[in-house]
Amino acid sequence: MDYKIQLLSFLFSFLFGIFFFITNYFNKKLINNKKIIFQYMVTFLYIINIVLFYILILYKINRGVFHIYFLFMVLIGYLFATRLEKYVKKSVKYLKSYIKHKKKVL
Repeated sequence: MDYKIQLLSFLFSFLFGIFFFITNYFNKKLINNKKIIFQYMVTFLYIINIVLFYILILYKINRGVFHIYFLFMVLIGYLFATRLEKYVKKSVKYLKSYIKHKKKVL
């Protein structure tokens, strides 16, 4: 495999991990208060769709060559998005308290 294609596959896998985190977050919000059977059905369909989407895009990038370290990059992207979410939530909370404090002063 050419190094450019391999780097593109790494980058795509990393970004797909972030995409997977975002869609997983919205999937959890969507099915949070639904019946258990509905939750299982939607989750099953979501997993099937996300895996097929990953394989399809990977097939377009490098003709379907699949290596285990691409999955590691998806995992690293997912963990990166998790840490980024915590940082953003913390920053927004700090910003809200800062704005409230400024309003009290004015």
